[in-house]
Amino acid sequence: MKLLWHIGLLLITGIYVVSLSSCFNPKNYQAMYSWSKIPIDTTIEKSTEIEQIIAPYRMSLDSIMDEVIGYATHDLRSSERYESALGTFVTKLILDQSRVTFEKDVDIAIMNHNGGLRAPINKGDITLGNIYEVMPFENQIILLEMTGSELLDMIQFIGKSGRSMAYPVSYEVNDDGVSNILLSGEEVVPEEEYVLAVSDYMANGGSGFGMLKNLPRIEVEIIMLRDMIVKEVKDRSAQGLQIKQEVINNIILHNSEPKGS
Repeated sequence: MKLLWHIGLLLITGIYVVSLSSCFNPKNYQAMYSWSKIPIDTTIEKSTEIEQIIAPYRMSLDSIMDEVIGYATHDLRSSERYESALGTFVTKLILDQSRVTFEKDVDIAIMNHNGGLRAPINKGDITLGNIYEVMPFENQIILLEMTGSELLDMIQFIGKSGRSMAYPVSYEVNDDGVSNILLSGEEVVPEEEYVLAVSDYMANGGSGFGMLKNLPRIEVEIIMLRDMIVKEVKDRSAQGLQIKQEVINNIILHNSEPKGS
């Protein structure tokens, strides 16, 4: 009886589906839509009702974001290719803090400074809001294991693109490619193992770093890159130090393309 019941149910379901299918004509259901641009400018009047709702939240957020956490002696920007003051500052602090926080022998850090850092740190007081402008993304710092051969391939890519920074790395760029790659002043050994500190965005292949996606990951606590930047500024301020960082000029160009192009 159970078998007959199942067969009957299947037959009834089949007839029902066929009946629905026979009644459904896709041509009778075509999506229609239209759109137009609405410019957001001063001609749009404020809504008093909405302003009253968000006012207390804005005041609370502004009080947090306006907190001064440090002082910059000069403008730190990341608009330059290959190397920049802001790129050096952030890439170096990723390496230094990763070594201390994760208690690992981290060899190298990389950062897509020409695109990943979205605003400069201007001369003067540095607020918490400024750091959110520099790093608006929820990027985490993770550690990857890689061979010297894989590290060299990565630096080749960085040198050819000119949009990311690696620290502490030096190399030369000419029309034929990248040469004389040094890590902390020493040659990279292809067979040795190295540890890389990098954002999860880049580790997952972002900014063209597909070569990192399948590298082994070292289990460490979750730390946001933004929090690392905030900590660096606050720690220096607590020591009476101001934020300053010059371009190290570790990259030598032998081609016709200037660094800032």
